[in-house]
Amino acid sequence: MTSMDPTKFEYFHSEKGDEMEKGNAGEAVVQEKKVDAIVDSDVEIDPVLEKKVMRKVDWRLLPVVTAIYAFSLIDRTNYGGARIAGMDKALHLDVGNRASVALMILFVGYILFELPSNILLKKFGPRIWLSTLGVCFGILTIASGLVKTWGALAAVRAFLGVFEAGLLPGCFYLMSSWYRKYEIQRRLSYFIQSTFVVSSFSNALAYGLTQIADEPEVDGWKWIFIVEGAITIGIALVLFIVVIDLPSSTGNKFLSPAEKEIIKQRIMAERGEFEGEKITWKVVAYTFSQWHVISISFLYLAAAAGSYTWIIFNPIILRKSMGYSLVSSYMLTVPPAVFSTFTTLLVSRYADKWHIRGPVCWFGTAVGLAGVAMVGFAESPVARYAGIWVGEIGTNAYIVTCVAWGHNNIRTDGPRAVLSSIHVGSAAVGAIYSSLVFRQQDAPDYVPGLAAIMAILSAGFVVSLLTSFFLWRANKQADAGKKIIEGAVGFRYTW
Repeated sequence: MTSMDPTKFEYFHSEKGDEMEKGNAGEAVVQEKKVDAIVDSDVEIDPVLEKKVMRKVDWRLLPVVTAIYAFSLIDRTNYGGARIAGMDKALHLDVGNRASVALMILFVGYILFELPSNILLKKFGPRIWLSTLGVCFGILTIASGLVKTWGALAAVRAFLGVFEAGLLPGCFYLMSSWYRKYEIQRRLSYFIQSTFVVSSFSNALAYGLTQIADEPEVDGWKWIFIVEGAITIGIALVLFIVVIDLPSSTGNKFLSPAEKEIIKQRIMAERGEFEGEKITWKVVAYTFSQWHVISISFLYLAAAAGSYTWIIFNPIILRKSMGYSLVSSYMLTVPPAVFSTFTTLLVSRYADKWHIRGPVCWFGTAVGLAGVAMVGFAESPVARYAGIWVGEIGTNAYIVTCVAWGHNNIRTDGPRAVLSSIHVGSAAVGAIYSSLVFRQQDAPDYVPGLAAIMAILSAGFVVSLLTSFFLWRANKQADAGKKIIEGAVGFRYTW
């Protein structure tokens, strides 16, 4: 297995074409003068001013996209909390596979509409497109609390998936456009882990919202959807006012001309380009042709399967398998999620500092695997609950690293937009996998489902090792002058 040489792919051809000639030893020697770009990571920028500019970007970008994605995650994953608050009985979800179907159907639209959504994001801009999506899926979340049958719930969730499809890949693409490759994981960890923390408190919020109903364990589920959907709409309207657009946009009035030039210099130094490009079929084909895109997307799929185990099924496992009360089942999901946030932020800081991705994935997969095994096969409720802590520490560090790893190894704008959609589509497949393996007939312990999660995490561990090796080998070949990576002299894969 070898890395594809972008200079041989039509997407990276210059007007004169790339030339290769054989050296005396029979090894290919690249004619650097005809390569698309020369990446120069040593461009001089005043570090004090650069830090000031990036702090402005951080404050305008991270809080609002974190808030909207946190509530989209809540809207998508409040399903488990609603089920134990009367929805199962009210909509007869406990019959056959209805619960799994209603959960899974959301991810069908989620997979199909991610790439079209990122194409529209590039057309209309992040501010307009992301806020529009937020209003739409907020309305659909409210509708989830008004349905009378399980079929109506499934239909609403199908449309919810369509409108939520573009949010996460849009946020990933927007963030990767502003930050350099060894700044991105720390920001992604703030973004993703903050959403996990907020969503972990969603179970506590859900419990409070159920108390609005006269009979909390009968009709409380309706208020979970109605109130959380209304909050989502409010955040989407704020997003429309404050969120920034792509770096090349003329609409970023919060930066002075000098500050915009610093942003441009930073991006040009690392990528050799600044202006965005249209997503064409050639761009899509190129992105899918990169083996590391596929392998890291599989890692993201496995990480998402593990992550959704904790997000969706924690309250169900705590309530039905471990025997905790309704309020305890909600509240006990919070501490492990909060603790795993701090560990992930720490891991991400050093992953950026040391320029590593693969070893973090190895570690995260192994720890997540151990946690799932504890939940599935330990006898003591205390040990099983400890397994939730261990599992969340591993899978949360793993999932953030996968996103950063993928974006680190794609240089140009168009493929990065496609990559964001591929990644999130892979995560949706992981979520479908998770929802299907936790079958109603395996309640209350869900041992087959937990074993299936262990299997896919084990596969992820092996793939992460292989991916690191082949990326490392490609860099060695580039150092020896045998190939050019991503059409740019000086660009190296992060392994």
